Amino acid sequence: MKIHHIAISVKNLEKSVKFYTENFEFKEIERFTKQDWNGEAVVLQLGDMKLEVFGFNDFIENTADFENLRTIGINHFGIQVESVQEKYREFKNRGIDIDEPVAGKTCAWFCFLRDPDGISVELYETK
Repeated sequence: MKIHHIAISVKNLEKSVKFYTENFEFKEIERFTKQDWNGEAVVLQLGDMKLEVFGFNDFIENTADFENLRTIGINHFGIQVESVQEKYREFKNRGIDIDEPVAGKTCAWFCFLRDPDGISVELYETK
């Protein structure tokens, strides 16, 4: 078994698709909608990982505190990179909301950034 995809809902579909394709090299592989939806979905792929991005015109604001690991639900998803330090500098220079890298217990380095909707993405460098 393996995880097939992760799904997120966003306020602005095109802005989020652009964020993930430009910053993480995801490739758009599919767009779809359903008759009863007031929106659209895009499937992005990075290696074996798929990210399903939903954009609805009548979205509901999330008030959960996902900075707190005790909050029930998906806290973040991680993307493995060659060098966290290098990606940190690159994203910082682009004005992306990113935390400073930290030496990890289960990895060499990690840090977190937020996408346009505040969804946490972890950059992860293996030992």
